Amino acid sequence: MNADWPAVNPELLRSLPPVLAAVVRALGFGRAGEFLMEHGGVNVTIPKRRSTALQVEAGELQLLRETLAPHMDAAGRVWLPKPDKLFQRVRNEQIRRDKYHTSINSQARQHRLSSRQIQNIRREGDDRQFDLFG
Repeated sequence: MNADWPAVNPELLRSLPPVLAAVVRALGFGRAGEFLMEHGGVNVTIPKRRSTALQVEAGELQLLRETLAPHMDAAGRVWLPKPDKLFQRVRNEQIRRDKYHTSINSQARQHRLSSRQIQNIRREGDDRQFDLFG
């Protein structure tokens, strides 16, 4: 196979559930979000040949089939997750990255979360760092 793989942050891939990581690896972050907004949350058949039903290009379909192969049943079906977890992980990482530059209240308004949720997300990042080195 001679397909071009999209550039994806390896840390993001490691943090995602397997099927979600496979879709992001095949399509890239932005395209995976679009694809899962349309097809996530249900069992989907991944055809061997391009179909207009999934609204993907031939190269994308080839990459999807390759990355999702371990997760497909004998009929070529796979349950695709909703994109919520994908966007939530990226949002949480952004919150943790900006914690020294933006107030909790500003982040809460920006992300439409409570200040308690922002504090918990920031704390999760600190806990992860201690787990890695402790």
